Formats: sequence, structure tokens, C-alpha cells
Amino acid sequence: MRNPADLTGREILCECGRTHRVPIREIRRWEGAIPPEAFSGIFSSAAGMSALMICDAHTMDSANGRVAESLRRAGWKLKVREFSRDRLVNDEAAVGAAVLDADTGVGVIIAVGGGTVTDLGRFVASRTCKPFALVMTCPSMDGYASNIAAVSLDGRRRIFKDCRYPDAIFCDMEVMRSAPMELIASGFGDMLGERTSLPDWVMSRHFTGERFCGMLAALMDDSSMECASRLDGIISRDAAATGALTDALLLAGISMGLAGDTRPVSGSEHIFSHFMAERGMEAGTAAPHGATVGFGTLISTLLYEYLLDELRPSDLAPVEAEIRRYLLPSAQIADLLAVSGIGVSAGRYLPGSDVADMIHVCAAPDKRYTVLRYLADAGRIEDGIRHVVDALGRMGESA
Repeated sequence: MRNPADLTGREILCECGRTHRVPIREIRRWEGAIPPEAFSGIFSSAAGMSALMICDAHTMDSANGRVAESLRRAGWKLKVREFSRDRLVNDEAAVGAAVLDADTGVGVIIAVGGGTVTDLGRFVASRTCKPFALVMTCPSMDGYASNIAAVSLDGRRRIFKDCRYPDAIFCDMEVMRSAPMELIASGFGDMLGERTSLPDWVMSRHFTGERFCGMLAALMDDSSMECASRLDGIISRDAAATGALTDALLLAGISMGLAGDTRPVSGSEHIFSHFMAERGMEAGTAAPHGATVGFGTLISTLLYEYLLDELRPSDLAPVEAEIRRYLLPSAQIADLLAVSGIGVSAGRYLPGSDVADMIHVCAAPDKRYTVLRYLADAGRIEDGIRHVVDALGRMGESA
């Protein structure tokens, strides 16, 4: 698996015909507190070394104080916005408070936290045109190194793909390993999603002519399989395994930037994840993003098994072997989800809904091309749903 730091700040002339560039200037990690000079070395001229640090109470003991101390020891003027909600939501109130804090006296936005805090810091930095640094506190999702932010507006989750990349990403690996296991499992679930996002990308290339990059597909294939092979170490908080998961998540974010799109890491499983996130928000029981991606990966895999093993359409023959190369058997996906703690229970991720409803909604023609669109266009979505529901029943789960 590649070292994500090797890809930063450089241009890559790729065989896909594009020149890829990663605008992130630095990715570094330490065993222990981040040294004071880390921030000064990359942001020394930023408005007199002044920063707004965005964080929440969940990392108060593990990271917030350590980062603030490092910044102040290095001579930074620091303003701190620490959200104290039980569960931070990037809604109008949170965004408004952070934007108001990011006044003309602030030179750099520094986000300290997981996915929600990262998205908030990225969105605010983008809208206020300020440099952005990120201190990861948990290996929970694949968007850290991307330019994408999720924000809740009018109670609905919206994805903004026009945000800025972090100028720097720093990790204290002691903090990363001590993160709640639910969040570590979420990171694993996000990386498992490549087992169906890559087949979906191949399908779209074949049927719609969408641009495809073999280098990025290989990068994500290797990273995803590395995480699957290290799952036991990941859940036991092994240093090398947690480091591998962290690198894989960073590579996923970088791949989005290189592609100029989320395609390398996001297919039908993420369409399902977004559906589950909205239902969870409505019910007040939203699960971690990567957990819903992991469960969505199982559903997408079952749909692929129906497509390739039962329907067996002739128009897929030219790419069938390539699609199968990325897929894992649904039984193996279910085992990985069980070991990680994500599980295969539809009721856990679909409050007030069910798998059939989710597949119907997510197969809508306004979604990107995936196995869902193929089955809908072929008039076989109902058969696919029956296959998924029956398979979940055999796993002992109600759909």
C-alpha cells in the first residue's frame, strides 16, 4: 500500500490521460503529542500566526488541550470553538457560530476531531478563504484528505464538493488508537465500500463512457484489501494495523482529489449510506457514516451476486471478469461486518424503513450509474430486492 505522504504536493502524469495533482502540502504523524513547530513550519506567515481551532467535547481529554498547548507554545494567538453538544451536527447553528468566529483576525482554521469536525472546519475555511489544517483524532472515515464536506441544511444532509483541501494533516497515533471502537469500525466500513464502488465504476465506464483511472482503482483496491487483511489487528488497536487503516483512509481522500470526483470510493453502497443517514437523522439515531457504508456494501454485493450469478446478462460479458475481481463474496462481507462490530442488522441502520424501500428509493434515475441503475433499467429491481431479502433472511436477519 502506498504511503499517502509520498503523493502530496506533486503532479502525476497518469496513463488515464490526466495529470493528477494533490494540493495537500504535508501529511505527518507522530507517536505522541504533535510538536509545536509542526504548525509554524507550514503556516508561519498566516495573519501573524493566529488560528481558530474548531473541536468538540468528545476530544477534550485526548486531543484538544494537547493541540492548543502546542500551538500556544509555538507563539500562536489562538481562539477555540469547542462544541459541547452530545452529538455535533453540522447544521446552520454550528456553521454560523464557526463562521462568526473566523473573523478577520484569524489566519488559519484548524479542525481537531473526526469526520463531523473535519467537515465543519473544511466548510468554514472554504467559505472564509482561509488556510486549513486538520488534526485527525480517529480513523473513522475516508474524507479527511478530500475537498468534500457534509453539512445539514433544513434537516437534510447536503454534500458540498467545492471545498478546499487541507493544507496539512497531522495525526497523534496514540490518540487515534484510543478512539472509540465504534469509530474505528466505521473507518473500516468506509474502506470496505471499495469492494462495490470499484465494480460500479467499471459498470459506468462500460455503459456510459465515464472516465476511469486504472491507477486510482488499483490504489483503492490495494488499500481496501490491506484493511480487510488486518481487521483483527484493527479491532485490537494494534499500532501497525491502525496505521495501515489511517493511511488507507487518507489515500481514499487523496484518490477523490486525483480523480476530481468521489467515484473511486463511492458507488451504490454510498447511495445506500446517504439514505440511511437521512433516516437516522429523522429518527435521531444516526449511525457512524462508515458503518452505514459497510452495511450498504453488503446490500450492493448481494445485488451483484443476483446480477452475475442468476441474471447473467450478455452485455456484461466484456467486463464481468473485471467486476468479479473487485467483489468479495457476500458471506465474507457479512463475516467482516460481524467481526468489526458493524453487523448485518437492517433494523440497526434503517429506523422506520426497510431494505426494499431503501433499494427502491436509491435506484432512482437521478442517482449516479451503479448496479442499481442497471437493474432498474433492465426492469429487474424487484427480483434483485427479493434476492437481497431472502439472503438476509438466511443470515438470520430481518430486512
